[in-house]
Amino acid sequence: DSRLPYLQSEVVWAVEHEMARTVEDVLARRTRALFLDAAVAKEIAPQVAETIADMLKRDEQWCRDQTSSFAALAEGYLATSAQ
Repeated sequence: DSRLPYLQSEVVWAVEHEMARTVEDVLARRTRALFLDAAVAKEIAPQVAETIADMLKRDEQWCRDQTSSFAALAEGYLATSAQ
């Protein structure tokens, strides 16, 4: 997404070289996208989940669980920034 300074290749790098294993790990710890723009991070979470799932041989349920879990986390940041 052009609203954040990250590329899909950075997700791949995080999984391959930094042992990232979850959407939260990539979007909060490796890229810090959650802290830069929680709304955009929440929006791109499904794409990140799909990339990780493809690389780690995870199924669709894993993608849904990861997306849902990250969305709940992001909502906490969105609520904080709205105050």
